[in-house]
Amino acid sequence: MAPIRLGLVGTGGRGQIYADVVKAMSPERAVWSVMCDRQADVLEEFCTRNGLGPLPGVSSVSDLVERTDVDAVLICTPDYAHREPAEQCFGAGLHCLVEKPVATTAVDARAICQAARQSGCIMHLGFVLRYDPCAHQLREMVAAGAIGEPIVCLVHEAVGWFHGSTYMRRWNRLREYSGDMLLHKGCHTLDIINFICGAYPRRVAAMGGLQVFRARADAAESCDRCGRTADCLYYADQGPAYRERFYNTAGPQVLPDPLCVYNTDKDTTDTSCLVAEFDNGMRLSYTMSMVSPQGERRLTLIGTRGEIRCDMSTYRIHYWSLPDKPVQVIEVARPAGTGHKHHDMALLSDFLSRIEQSTDPTTGIIDAHMSGAVAFAALESIERGTFVDVEPL
Repeated sequence: MAPIRLGLVGTGGRGQIYADVVKAMSPERAVWSVMCDRQADVLEEFCTRNGLGPLPGVSSVSDLVERTDVDAVLICTPDYAHREPAEQCFGAGLHCLVEKPVATTAVDARAICQAARQSGCIMHLGFVLRYDPCAHQLREMVAAGAIGEPIVCLVHEAVGWFHGSTYMRRWNRLREYSGDMLLHKGCHTLDIINFICGAYPRRVAAMGGLQVFRARADAAESCDRCGRTADCLYYADQGPAYRERFYNTAGPQVLPDPLCVYNTDKDTTDTSCLVAEFDNGMRLSYTMSMVSPQGERRLTLIGTRGEIRCDMSTYRIHYWSLPDKPVQVIEVARPAGTGHKHHDMALLSDFLSRIEQSTDPTTGIIDAHMSGAVAFAALESIERGTFVDVEPL
């Protein structure tokens, strides 16, 4: 079988990750055919840095889709800029891996999913948590009936305080670009709930807003003009180690501007909670906070025959089955490497496998839609103060 010929749209952080992943793969599996970025100098530097040699580069998706040497495209543009390249690529009959979230508005998300459906091509979302061994273990246990019929799912998305503060110094703090923290960050967890339970939510009620990063009269607009730096947890320049941590957490784009996390302009939520009813009868309670000592995802699944508790950062699952049986502690093998390198490789490999095996694209499209539809419904519920139906595709 000939290798799958890939195109890349967007050479930022996620584009670099896929360049690293393809480099680690066998060239018999996938090869680059074309790179696309609006900035010629950025594109040239990206190709040079990654040793891609005389690889064709284009400045527009319109030029990319006219080529005859591309089978699939990885869309790694910013969150708010997925729709145009996705519609063009699907319209040209190309399979697409679209970075998460699928879009920052419900209208754009639906348009992308409809374009994928009409094309008959594979649509794959960049949800790396679907390839986490803990998520797979939980999915297998639920599917095997370990807890009987799922009744309740309790989830807390604990965003670490340091990670949370970086969101208030970059584009994520504006819904125009990120859709909201509940979408940008929460879509990972909301998606794996669907994945683990094999079900989709039907209606949602939510509350949320700014609880931590509210405007403060006793702080300035930037750290370099503020008199509270000595006792501010989020002071932007606490020395080289602090700045290196920012770089490793969020990238260099946050370093030059010592914006006050309290007084910078923003319209995202930093704290939210929602309840949802699923099509299998299960009910979900989900909360997110941005000031936890460390980042964690804590899940509890309760069913008619037992209960599962898991903190996905520990790779340890506690399982109780009825009636009155002792707890079983299940140690899940932690992936090798740092960050989610294992997950990135597994994600791209799965996308390629779906193309190679000509799998039914329907499930991937529905999964993509429902991963964002929950958050969109929740944000609408926050505004309206009522339950909101999660619209099917």
